[in-house]
Amino acid sequence: MKGKRFRHGRMAAIGAGNFWWLLLVGMTTIFLCAPFFRAIYNLGDEGAFLRGADLMVRGKRLYVDFFEFMPPGSYLLIAAWFRVVGVSLESARTLAVLSIAGIACFTFATCRRASRNALLSALLTIGWVMMSQWRGAQVSQHWFTTFFSMVAAWASLASVEQTEPRSLRWPAIAGVAAGAAVMVMQTCGTWTALAALTAFLNLRQNRRELIAYICAVALAPMCVLAFLATQHSLAAAYEDVFHFALTQYSAIQFVPFGQGASLFDRPIEFVFPLSAVLALLIIVRGGRACLNDRPFRLCATFALAGFAGCFPRPDIVHIGLTAPLAFPLLALCATRLTRPLARSRRYTIGLVTIMLCAPSAMSFVSMARTAIDARTAQTPRGKAAFLFIKDVPELLPKIAAAPSQDRFFFYPYMPMLPFLTAREHVSKYDILVPAYTTPAQYKDACLSAVRHASWAVIDRRFADYGNWKQIYPAMPDVAPQEKIRFEKTLNRAFELAVTQGVFELRRRREGVRDDICDSIAGPGS
Repeated sequence: MKGKRFRHGRMAAIGAGNFWWLLLVGMTTIFLCAPFFRAIYNLGDEGAFLRGADLMVRGKRLYVDFFEFMPPGSYLLIAAWFRVVGVSLESARTLAVLSIAGIACFTFATCRRASRNALLSALLTIGWVMMSQWRGAQVSQHWFTTFFSMVAAWASLASVEQTEPRSLRWPAIAGVAAGAAVMVMQTCGTWTALAALTAFLNLRQNRRELIAYICAVALAPMCVLAFLATQHSLAAAYEDVFHFALTQYSAIQFVPFGQGASLFDRPIEFVFPLSAVLALLIIVRGGRACLNDRPFRLCATFALAGFAGCFPRPDIVHIGLTAPLAFPLLALCATRLTRPLARSRRYTIGLVTIMLCAPSAMSFVSMARTAIDARTAQTPRGKAAFLFIKDVPELLPKIAAAPSQDRFFFYPYMPMLPFLTAREHVSKYDILVPAYTTPAQYKDACLSAVRHASWAVIDRRFADYGNWKQIYPAMPDVAPQEKIRFEKTLNRAFELAVTQGVFELRRRREGVRDDICDSIAGPGS
């Protein structure tokens, strides 16, 4: 009886300790994200999700009334959040910060479970937040995917480590989270689902757990398919999410591994290589016994899933987005390899590692101060600080001055502007990228602009094809003809009204007819 009371008291103390560590990690994450709450670095990807969710709140159908190539998960999550909290930049960024804090908490919990080292787990997680959030505290499908992936990793590891009687709740939680990840990003989510599957592949011992996991994985896709069926958008979803993504998206995305790394985030570039090296050392030291070490195997498969999830664009931003999946392996290996060392040597290794990350910390402080001091501009969706696009605050009043019934066409890559200005973008395509957008899509966008837009807002930086090549080095060396024809047609259909830095505000000319767009897709189009 006395021993049972002692074990119960010890487990309660461990649970309380985990709670305070989780609270520390979560609050620190929110604190590190706070300076960038209103910061906007570009007008691209985040805006596509916010605008899409806003359209869904207003009754538009995903894939039918507007084009997107990502699975429905992100749009459904954001639209549901907007319905509850309201459509604004503040509500969007609150969702982003909560997602990032959730990732941090589950990353800590998974690392803690894998390594039994709370301090190391917290330092890894907080270090990652510091190095990734200075330009990442925004709504992103990647954050949703990483959140669900870390939930799946946490539950899978709990299932692997549980003793008799074994509970089905862990494979069920892992399966639901993995299926949700697939419905947010088809590639990264699939890697997560396969990684978690390895926890339940011992059929003689875990048949019930395997069945529970597979059924749980199917739950989110079945719900999404039912939603698309009620929207009569299954065929359009297949065309956009599978066919278009496979044939158009991936081809232009490839960049060298770690491209764009700087003083801010250089250590993140080495997360996956370092994890691999430490795992090899564990294998060399442990030999065949590592094959039967289920926590080690599971952490290794999630690290592989995170590495695969960086592709097809493994720049430093995308490495930072998936790096949490490697942290459980990194924490496990680091703990096991340093355990035989004297305490003084372990402290020395830790101190050296922290010192190597000091430049990133100083850079973070500088960027946070810049974001806090940045001038904000009032928009219909709330206050925003445009850090690297200085001309937008002066452009906003000019767009707002147009009559409320006027409609706009924004070109080529700024879906954030129609969201922030609460102005209708007339085309179903809000991103028009050479070698990504098809000739037929260029023509369709042209017809929408000519028929329905009173104004065109053009970012002239992308008139120079060299700017596209800097972002997407895998693009063809010569600008596609449909891009050239489209821009010539746009200039003919809309006359220049205002120039504001790199932006042009153009007014639709009188008497423009649909046939002006006929030549965009080429002869016979």
